[in-house]
Parts: sequence; structure tokens; C-alpha cells
Amino acid sequence: MAAMIQDHGKLGGSHILPPINRGSNTNLMQTPPGFANPLNSSILSTPINYLDSNSPAGIGTPDNFGSSNIPEENSSYTSNLTNLEAQRIMAVLHELQRKVFLIGLLPDVTDRRVSTVFGSETFNMIKEYRQVEQKYKTILESKESLDKSDTYMIELREATKMVRSAARSLTRHFLQNTSTLAKLRYLKSSKSPTVAQFEHLLQEIKMLVYGRLKTTVEEEKAKQDQLAVIIAKEKKTSNEVRFLKEELEKAKKERMGEINKRNEVIRKLKDELREIKHQAEEATKKLEIKSKQKEEADISAFTEKENALRQEIESANRQLEDDTASNREEEALLRKKKFKIESEVENWIHKYDQDMEEKQAEIDDITVIFMEEKAHLDELQERYTDLQKEFEKITEEKRIAEEKKKAREGAGI
Repeated sequence: MAAMIQDHGKLGGSHILPPINRGSNTNLMQTPPGFANPLNSSILSTPINYLDSNSPAGIGTPDNFGSSNIPEENSSYTSNLTNLEAQRIMAVLHELQRKVFLIGLLPDVTDRRVSTVFGSETFNMIKEYRQVEQKYKTILESKESLDKSDTYMIELREATKMVRSAARSLTRHFLQNTSTLAKLRYLKSSKSPTVAQFEHLLQEIKMLVYGRLKTTVEEEKAKQDQLAVIIAKEKKTSNEVRFLKEELEKAKKERMGEINKRNEVIRKLKDELREIKHQAEEATKKLEIKSKQKEEADISAFTEKENALRQEIESANRQLEDDTASNREEEALLRKKKFKIESEVENWIHKYDQDMEEKQAEIDDITVIFMEEKAHLDELQERYTDLQKEFEKITEEKRIAEEKKKAREGAGI
């Protein structure tokens, strides 16, 4: 789709379209000095009969997004534009929109219906487009895209050209074959959210360009006059805001007087609160005396329970000492067993080291024999190579002799 936009001109940025001066005595597009819009160049090269030969009736609206209906040209868009170049601009945008919708309807080649519904030529074109599209995505998602190296940029440009060429050929094929286009609509392939969003943005661009092309110099002047009225209203509003700020200052002073009165009331309430606190402290002292008496009773009960628990602890300590003595005997037996096992392990390790030394000696002997055999093999290989060259030379001489003999026999005949 990006390739199709490049074919029709760059619509983004500040170079969308200049306003058109549609006066009563002129039909020319007024372009600011130095304005270079690639879309204008493609429009100016469009044939005059483009609208009649390539633009069927109907137009894409937001209701078409995500459906299988390719938008058709709406004559109201061109009939409302008296400037011929503006009509050509809308025609080019509509043709771009049709091709974008068509690309969005392309099915996945893994769909089994594709190979049966379309002919081999159409199927191969769809398959080729999907392949170059996947290659383009792979290059974009590669790690080299972070470095922006020269090799990456060259590959990206080549992939872009391939996608552009495949998309151009595919859309031209469908638009020239109405039966194939009907089959594509019949499949009703689902569109990805990204494609639907792109189609929606393209429709918004089309509506924006249409509105820009419809704007006349008189309408632009009316907008400037309306803006001047708005600025005057804003100045009036600023004066009203300044007046309201003065009123706010007066209200703040009155509010401070009320706050001082309330502070006096708060001071009196604080005095009453201190009196209440004094009374509460007296009540707290009485409550503490009662609590202390209850605490002494609880301590006496806890002391009796503590003595009982101490006796239980002493009994448990005696049991612990008995268990500790028994476990020490068992630990001694286990230590002896551990020492015996460690001695056996050391013996096995010593035996392993001896075996490894013997094996290493055998490996060294075998290595010496191998090197001798390899040297002998290299000599035989070199001799074989010489004999092979000599055999090839003799064979070639025989072949040349045979050819000469046949040539003489043929000459004799």
C-alpha cells in the first residue's frame, strides 16, 4: 500500500494541496511560488478524459471500510468542483482509494479456496505479491533496521520496489478483468485492523483534500473576518476577567473579616476544651487506680501458673539430657562408618588414577603409530595423484589419436 501512495504522490506533510482561486473569469490553480507538490505533477499529466474512462459511479464512505465493496466514483465530488485540475486531483485520489481497497481484499494464499476460485495466473500473482510483502516485513523487523546500515537501506529500497511493482501489476490485472474482480469480492476475505485503519485514514485525507479544493478565495476571506470577530470577543472577555478579579479581591477582604470573627469563637471553644480535658484527667486517675488493683490480682494468678510451667520445663530438660546421651552413642557409630567409607573412596580414587595413567600411555603409543601410518598414507596419496595425472594424460592422448584416425578415415572415404 505504501508503494501505491508513492505512485500517486505524497499526501502527507505540509505539501497536501494549495487553495484554489476559482474566480469568475479564471479556471487556473493558483500555486504559491516555490511550491513543489508531487501530487500536482501526476495530476497535470492525467488525460482530460480520465474521469469518463476510468471512474465508475459511486464513492467509498466509512460504511465501506472492512467490506468487500470497492468504492466507486461519486459524481457529486467532481460536479461541485468547477476547476478541471481539482476534478483530476479527486479522480487520482479515488483511483488510489480503489486500489488500496482492492489490495485489502486480497486473500491469504494458504486459503484452499484461492487456488480453486482463481486461475493459475491470478493465483501466481497473488502468491508473488504475498512473498515480496513478507520479504519487505522481514527486512523491516530485522535487527539491522536498528543500525540503518547501507546494506540494510539498499535491501529495503529493493524490497520496496518489488512490493510496488507487484501491487501495481496485481491491481491492474484485477481492474482489467471484471470476472476475476467479482471472484475476489465473492471470497469476502477478512481485513486486518491495520488495513481497515489505513483505509479509514485514506478516506479522511480524501475528504480533507475535497474540502480544501472547494474553498474559494471569498470563503477564505470570510473565515478571516470570522477570526477577527473572535479576537474582538476575546479582548472583551479579557476586560470582563480583569473586572471580575477586582471584585474577587474585595470579596477576599470581606472574607478575612469573617475569618477573624470565627477565630475569636475558636479561642473561646479552646478554653472550654481545656476545662473538659482537666475533668477527663481526673476521671482517668480514678480509672488507673482500679486498673492497678486488677493488675495485681492478675499477677498473682500468673505467678502460680508460672511455677507450674517451671516444673514442666525441668522435667522436659531431664528428658532432653537422656535423649542427648543416647544420640551421642549413635553419632559415634555413624562417624566410624563414615571413616570406613571415606577410606574405601580414597582407595578407589587411587586405583582410578593408576588406570588412567595406563590408558594414557596406551593412547600415546597408538598416536605414534597413527602418525606413522598417516605419513605413509600421505606418500601413497601423493603417488596416486601423480599416477592419476599420468593416466589422464595418456587417456587424452589416446582420445586425440582416435579423433585423428577417424578424421583420416573420413577424409579417405
